[in-house]
Amino acid sequence: MTCFRLFTTLVLVIGLFGCGPDADDTPDTGVRVIDSSLPPDIFRARLVAAVTDNGLQVLDGACGKCSITTIDVAADDTEIITVYAPDLTLRMMQAGAAAGSDAPLRFYLTRQPDGTSRLTYHLPSQALAVFNAPDLKPVAEDLDRTFARIVEAVK
Repeated sequence: MTCFRLFTTLVLVIGLFGCGPDADDTPDTGVRVIDSSLPPDIFRARLVAAVTDNGLQVLDGACGKCSITTIDVAADDTEIITVYAPDLTLRMMQAGAAAGSDAPLRFYLTRQPDGTSRLTYHLPSQALAVFNAPDLKPVAEDLDRTFARIVEAVK
């Protein structure tokens, strides 16, 4: 009987404390990260082509690292590629005026130390959810599908 109690207690302790949280318990923040073996210049060219093929326009990219060079801090070599379409921006603003502040949307292209690329972006539906505008949901879902097509094309 004592062995049975010891065994049962051990199983309960392991069950309660020995297991980490399930992956499903972690909320999805909507941030997506795609690593690629392609060099950043080639990856960027593919990204720009995929953006325009999907009806969006690319604004000039911003250089995150360049903007902090005066304070002498190490940073990733990341280009911020902003994308928009006038009709989508209008739909965003009509659905929730404040949502227009998130237009244009952004992709972050980081040059990895080994010469490969990393693409990071926030799902439009998650980025726009903070505005709590029901009319914005169809626009955000359209943008999610567009971003998925863009990412698939550059992989």
